[in-house]
Amino acid sequence: MVGATAALARFAAETTYDRIPEAARAVARRHVLDCVGVSLAAASEPAGRIIAEVVRDAGGSPQARLLGSGQATSAMQAAWANGSLAHLLDFDDTGFSHPTACVLPAALAAAELVQADGRAFMAAMVVGYEVFERLSVSARPYEGKLRARGYHPTSVYGCPAAAAAAGSLLGLDPRQMAVALGLAAANAGGLTQQFGTWGKGVQAGNAARAGVSGALLAVKGYWADEAVLEGPYGLFNAVHGAGNYDLSRVEDGLGQQWAIANPGLTIKRYPACGGVLRAVDALLALREEHAITFDQVESVEVEISPDLLETLHIAAPTVGFRGRFSLEYCVAAALLDGRVDLDTFTDEYATSEALREALRRVRLVRHPEWGDWVLRKKSPVTIHLKDGRALYRDVEHPRGSLGNAMTREELLEKYRHCARRTLPPEQVERSIALLEEVELLSDVRYLVDALAAEAVAAV
Repeated sequence: MVGATAALARFAAETTYDRIPEAARAVARRHVLDCVGVSLAAASEPAGRIIAEVVRDAGGSPQARLLGSGQATSAMQAAWANGSLAHLLDFDDTGFSHPTACVLPAALAAAELVQADGRAFMAAMVVGYEVFERLSVSARPYEGKLRARGYHPTSVYGCPAAAAAAGSLLGLDPRQMAVALGLAAANAGGLTQQFGTWGKGVQAGNAARAGVSGALLAVKGYWADEAVLEGPYGLFNAVHGAGNYDLSRVEDGLGQQWAIANPGLTIKRYPACGGVLRAVDALLALREEHAITFDQVESVEVEISPDLLETLHIAAPTVGFRGRFSLEYCVAAALLDGRVDLDTFTDEYATSEALREALRRVRLVRHPEWGDWVLRKKSPVTIHLKDGRALYRDVEHPRGSLGNAMTREELLEKYRHCARRTLPPEQVERSIALLEEVELLSDVRYLVDALAAEAVAAV
């Protein structure tokens, strides 16, 4: 068996657009569009403006640009900023953690740098997804332990995945790619302590930047250890610990099975942690099906594995942003308003008496016997009405997952909701057209032109 680093490096260096089935590319296009949209929404936020200010103050050669502002900077800085924006609002896709927020910013920055066409860009995206999932699945049974110790898997696997995407666009050979993966992996980290704060977004940005910097060093001949993933002092032994991973899974079906198509990712309906999706879907379905009003509800019970609260560890926040990592908060908002969207997470809303009253009606029921939530993913909801009825719903596949996919219209509705916070309506529509046919572009810079707050050159 070839070592994990060498196997992934060869795959990333040798996989071209034509080797990737259209089914995988089609799913990847949807996720690129989705992540661009949530990045544009984040660019209009106070935190997004701070990110842009920091990049502006740092300067750098105008190699790539920030989504939303169109501000030009170095490829590494652009990758960091766009990755931070992509993950800031926790509205980016989820599944094998959050790969798109790491891979897309690195791929965009590298594509701008080398003036890549749309086919090369999309190939790099699929390569990045595959590397991320191959690493993630190698330790999935132990991911609960990883999170419990404070590690954020997105930032652990996102670094080499971003390097694979950037390296694909820079034309790295297998040996150079191994160096890029290893250099990027040396930056792996991210802390779950940051969940519910602006700090979580930066962790995806750090991964995207690590990927670009690793690829840029490797293409110039930089030398480093070429077995960083599997080595005795490498990434997996350092982060997971001996016996808590199986890197033999890296090569299973590599190049024949495509992670973005199966197991796939979930495009979020709600700008909050993926751990809330099933419960909120269940509550909203019951609310609509039975025409329930808030005044009819006595209480709501959400059944969970206790370890879910290691991620959703904020019980009743008074800071709106932190509500993204509170199961009780998201369920209470859905109960009160029949929706959970970007306006759900303002401080004014979080401190309102209506929301505080809704929170008092939500109760979590813990089931230790269910085991690891990451593996089981179950959070059924029971609404107890004042007339004595109890209404139950368990959602297996949340809306937006491959098992319950959004329609194109739903995806575009989300994109428009996000993008219009930064771009004028006509520019939003132009960006949709380009994103849906990105592979036809002769230069990805034309797409980035359309994603700047002030429209620039047309294709």
